[in-house]
Amino acid sequence: MIDKVLEAISSNGQVYELVKTAPLQTLEQMTVEQQETGEFQLFQGQHYHSTYILVKGRVKVYLNGHNGKSVVLDIYGPGMFLGEQEAIIHEAYSASIINITPVTLLKLPNDAFREWTSRDHRFANDLISNLSTQIFQLTKRVERYSLYSALQQIGLILMQASQEHKLLTREQLTYEVDTSYRNINRVLKQLTDLGAVEVQRSVIKVIDSVKLQTIIKSEG
Repeated sequence: MIDKVLEAISSNGQVYELVKTAPLQTLEQMTVEQQETGEFQLFQGQHYHSTYILVKGRVKVYLNGHNGKSVVLDIYGPGMFLGEQEAIIHEAYSASIINITPVTLLKLPNDAFREWTSRDHRFANDLISNLSTQIFQLTKRVERYSLYSALQQIGLILMQASQEHKLLTREQLTYEVDTSYRNINRVLKQLTDLGAVEVQRSVIKVIDSVKLQTIIKSEG
């Protein structure tokens, strides 16, 4: 069992950096979990007895409203924790989680996780940094959801992706903006007709960043 844990840890540099000073007792209580897309789910309002570290793949963190509407809070990749806040404060999950790709995770009982944070001060500092990053990203997302129209949200995400030389798909946009898939398609058609972006096989590319910036500002 420990061999599989060590193999999973060494397979990802971010995870290795997080775990490299963990006490042997902590490593011995870890297990490896692998799930196909959509099979790994944790639900808002439920209590769970384990904390997870994402080693491979991506998960969606989202809120469900009473009206059936859901809002994506973030997309987590390798090196991110799942359930660490709830483990620390002994609370039910504040959001739901589902994997949107196949995933490999390290699973650790909550009491062992809390013991790890108390014994490994370097890890505790990394955990604080991790939580601070999550709060910062969530604040920026709430700002985008609350203060900008769907067109502005999509435009800002596309601008950021273009500046970082990243490609975006329609599906990825659904995780980043607070609007329906139908409305995303409507906005993308509008931006395409205006000559700001082009869409090829669901991949979206900014072809005129100045024009896109002008459209975003005019929407305000």
